[in-house]
Amino acid sequence: MRIFISSVRRGLEVERDAIPGLIRALGHEPVRFEDFTAQSVPSRQACLDALETCDAYLLLLGPYYGYVFPETGQSATHDEWVDATRRGMPRYVFRKAGVELDAEQTNFVQQLGDYGAGRFYATFDDAAALQSEVAGVIRELENAPSALSFQSLTDPIEIHWLNENPRSGFNVSSDRPRLEVHVVPIGVPALSRRLIEQLSAGLPQRVRASGLVSSTEALELTPSATVAVLTVPPPTERGRWDGLKPGSLASISVYQDGAVAITFNLPGDQMGTILDPQDLAMRTAAALRLAGQVDITGAAEVAIGIGLTRGSMVSAGTVTGVSRNSGQMRMSAEPSRVEPDERISRAVLDRGADEVAAGLARALFSEFQKSGR
Repeated sequence: MRIFISSVRRGLEVERDAIPGLIRALGHEPVRFEDFTAQSVPSRQACLDALETCDAYLLLLGPYYGYVFPETGQSATHDEWVDATRRGMPRYVFRKAGVELDAEQTNFVQQLGDYGAGRFYATFDDAAALQSEVAGVIRELENAPSALSFQSLTDPIEIHWLNENPRSGFNVSSDRPRLEVHVVPIGVPALSRRLIEQLSAGLPQRVRASGLVSSTEALELTPSATVAVLTVPPPTERGRWDGLKPGSLASISVYQDGAVAITFNLPGDQMGTILDPQDLAMRTAAALRLAGQVDITGAAEVAIGIGLTRGSMVSAGTVTGVSRNSGQMRMSAEPSRVEPDERISRAVLDRGADEVAAGLARALFSEFQKSGR
């Protein structure tokens, strides 16, 4: 395995230098910025590029947050954490005990401690203690069973489809079609009003931590005691009226039964919405990971439904970055939906997101094509 070591070096010099040798001794390859900073790209981008090639991520938290990049409003370590989370990579956090944190690091640690259902971290006093903790998680990774498991559903699952849900805030008559992804936990009790209110208050921070919206993008909360709803206003359109409109996160809702519904605006142009299988799979995987980050039920298994809110002014195609001047549009207003028929292990909300999303996207694309005949 390639294992990425992420931290600010200042205040953790001894610990950072103690980990690579341990990883090599256990038969794996350490990856850290000290080994590849002499490159033609900025070191921050080089780190993110290297992270993409890794199998696991170790985050070491010391006293300092690090330099804040103006383009992201975050440190390189924070950016790496967000990217590792977005990729569904196994992530392990280690915090040095007995050190005073600066203000920005204090805020980052608080975010991590409440990340999703709670990202618990191990603490260490010195390099030897850290080595012991790291050795343990590497053995855990080596012995981990297959991440995904599937079983047929024995009972029907209720999906909060947007067109049937008056609290969704979705205006069927005027909005463009959206991708909707629903994750329903199985075998868990309903959430209390108190938990819904707490989750609602923390949704903006958790959504920003996913990397699907910028740190400055406007987010809107809809107060409710029975469902937590966050909407992302559509980006301000610039450039030519007939230019390509990129897709974006549109909303996330968490219901009392623990179900999470996530919607995306799909890419399109003056001809309408473009349903691109590859783009569809990418957004579905992002939705599954985001659902895992906001879920507070801890359910071992989930069921997943996916749909297109309606089919009018939608055409199958490929997002090329160039606006079209002709195309065959489906005019039917009927939604396309794939109901869940399996219980899937929780790994689908993390490491298994890409694999399952690819199958869901194919199924939805096929359903869309059949319903348009």
